[in-house]
Amino acid sequence: MNIYEDRLGQASVELILLFAGILIVVILAMNIYQKYLQQFDTEIKNNEINDIKTKLDNLDKKISNL
Repeated sequence: MNIYEDRLGQASVELILLFAGILIVVILAMNIYQKYLQQFDTEIKNNEINDIKTKLDNLDKKISNL
């Protein structure tokens, strides 16, 4: 067996392990912040709906004043 080929295999395994470690950290972070992110998403949607409602009400008032 050639030593050069053995080193390439080791580098590949190390790279795979690095990606696996990063993936595990990302999954754990998503799991920890899942509840927070869901509440944040709901808050954003509610704010956007309220903004649109306010803009439509203002537009209705302007049209009514014509």
